[in-house]
Amino acid sequence: MGSVTNVSTGSNTIFVHVNRTIPLIPLLMKNTLPILFMFITSSASAQLLAGEVPSGATALDLNIDIELSTAFTIDSAGLEIDCDDFPDIMAVLVRGMPEVDAPNVAMLRMIDDDLEICADGVPNYSRPQYHAYGQPMDCAGTFNWQGDEYTTLGDFGSFTAIGPTSIDSLYIAVRRGAQAGWILLSFELTGSAPHLRIHQALSLCYVTALNTHEASLDWRIVPTLTHGEPMRVEGTGDMQRLEVLDATGRIVAAYGGNVRTINAPDAMGSYLLQAVDTKGRRSVQRFVRQ
Repeated sequence: MGSVTNVSTGSNTIFVHVNRTIPLIPLLMKNTLPILFMFITSSASAQLLAGEVPSGATALDLNIDIELSTAFTIDSAGLEIDCDDFPDIMAVLVRGMPEVDAPNVAMLRMIDDDLEICADGVPNYSRPQYHAYGQPMDCAGTFNWQGDEYTTLGDFGSFTAIGPTSIDSLYIAVRRGAQAGWILLSFELTGSAPHLRIHQALSLCYVTALNTHEASLDWRIVPTLTHGEPMRVEGTGDMQRLEVLDATGRIVAAYGGNVRTINAPDAMGSYLLQAVDTKGRRSVQRFVRQ
């Protein structure tokens, strides 16, 4: 059930009806934006493009739509992008009352503190870098990676608001360590019913970690996110055997080196597929059973 909370902003005090339990003061001071996420392993030789879906990756159709028509309300929705069944980012929409200098704000809240967004880094007024489809998602020049808990995507309706007030299907860059990705989003903060929409995200589940141990193998598993369908082993190299390990390191299935179709485990969770070559050297790739 909602509650009414006093929030002081300078010389003004407003009452905010909270639809969901989230910290309000940092929310009103930070910026927001509608979202689409896609993640890919970055490298010095490869530049991720906005909207690019690499081979073996899965773009998640999030279809999140937040709209508020009542003044002084807040709503939010979670984005789960790494297959651990817990939200990693919250998309937040604040409906103020611009007529009395209480802004409408769209923002993102990082639940996982190792996530960063490419933004301009201006204190209290930082905004993400927006990209059209197909543009390189480089984070350079006046933009750099920001690890703040809240990122304002846009705002409207106060003397401190700097916008943008509207975004239509643009991408922002997000990363976790060496893994870089994108989020596709839209928002409209003017009018009587401001809204924030998160269209898509490419799941981090498909990003594989390779532990080569100097193994002479060039391979991958496709897809890396399965809902029970079999997976294919693609590539070359002298594989002696394949082993499926669960999160505790227990071998739950084993195959000969010439097998190229792997059955999905019965239980949901994160798994490793370990390939062993003829010299006993190993390489590992991760997949998720949902």
